[in-house]
Amino acid sequence: MGAAAACELAREGASVALIDQSTLPNPQAASFDHSKVFRFAYPDTFYVSLAVDALKRWQALEEETGERLLTQTGALLIGKRRPSFETQCYDALRSLNLEAEMLDAEEIAVRFPQFNAEAFSYGVFDPSGAILHAESALRVMIDLAKRRGVEVIENRYVTRVERSGSSVLIKSSGSDFEFDCAMIASGPWTRALLPILSSKLTTTRQEIVYFKPAKAAKSFEPAVFPIFLEMDSGFYGFPIHNAGAMKIANHHKGAVVDPDSRDDRVDERFIESCRGFFAEFIPALADASVTDTRVCVYNNTPDDDFIIDWHPEFERVLIVSGFSGHGFKFGPAIGRIASELLLSNRTTYDIDRFRIDRLL
Repeated sequence: MGAAAACELAREGASVALIDQSTLPNPQAASFDHSKVFRFAYPDTFYVSLAVDALKRWQALEEETGERLLTQTGALLIGKRRPSFETQCYDALRSLNLEAEMLDAEEIAVRFPQFNAEAFSYGVFDPSGAILHAESALRVMIDLAKRRGVEVIENRYVTRVERSGSSVLIKSSGSDFEFDCAMIASGPWTRALLPILSSKLTTTRQEIVYFKPAKAAKSFEPAVFPIFLEMDSGFYGFPIHNAGAMKIANHHKGAVVDPDSRDDRVDERFIESCRGFFAEFIPALADASVTDTRVCVYNNTPDDDFIIDWHPEFERVLIVSGFSGHGFKFGPAIGRIASELLLSNRTTYDIDRFRIDRLL
C-alpha cells in the first residue's frame, strides 16, 4: 500500500519518501509472495466495486510498465449448501451486472474434470479471477515510484511518530525525518508502532505450501484450471504458476504471533491437511510433491474491514492498515485513496466503513 500510494503521490507532483525497515520488497511483509488472488467475488457490493476499480488500475500499471502482473484463470467458489458465502457472491456480482455463473456439480465436472464432483453440490464461477503476481507487482510499483522521483530509504526501522510543530516527525533507527504529512502502512508491525491499535489488531501466522503435480501436470495449468476457494474448510489455491508448482493455503485465521519472532517453518500437520483437502476435492493432487513452503502474516481487524483514516491524536498522519488477508488485490485503488487524502484531505471514494473510530 505504501508503494502504491508513493506512485500516485509522485504522479501528482508531490515530494515523497518511502521508508522501510528492510530492503524492498520486504520478504517478511504480508504482501510478499509469488502470488495473491484477484477476484471480484465478494458477498458485499462495496468490495466488488472496489475490486472493479482496482482491476482497471492494475491493467493501467501493466500497460504503463510493459509487465505482466495478472494471469486470468477465473475463480471457482465451491459450495455445499444454500444460502452461503458463494451464493451471496453470485448475487452481489449479478446485482452489479458483472459476469458470474452458477454451476451444478455435473457442469463443473464437465468444465473442470480435475475436481471431484461428489465432494460438493454446486459452484460459482467468477471469470475475473486471476493470479496476481505479487512479487512482480511490488517490484514494478517500487521501480515506478523511483522513476517518478520517490526517494526510497531502506533498512531504517521506524520507532515512533511524533508531532513537531506543524510537521510530522518520523523517528527511526538511523536518523529522524520531518514531513508535512505521513502515511503509516506498517502492516503487522502497526501494533507496536501505533499503541492506540495494539489491542485492536491481531497478527496471525498463515502457512502456505507449493505442490508439484505428480501426474497430469498439464491439467493444472492456468489455461484449464481455475483459482479455487472452499470457504467451509478455508482452503484456497492456484493453478501452476511458479517453477511447475501450484499453491495452496488456508484463509482461516492462524495462531497469533509477534511478526519479529515468528517461526517460518510449516508444520507437517498442515501439509497433511492440504493433502486431505486434495484427496476430497482434487484427487489427482493427493500425492503431489512439496516444492516449497512459506509463512505469511495477516494483520487483522476485528471485522476484517480495513483502516484508512487519520490518526485521532496526530494531525496529518494517515493510517492505512488492517488488511486482514484480503487487501493486496485492492492495492492500486488504496494507493489512490491515500494519495487523495494526503493531498487534499478528501477522497472521491466512500470509505466510511474504514474509519478508525469504529475500533476505538
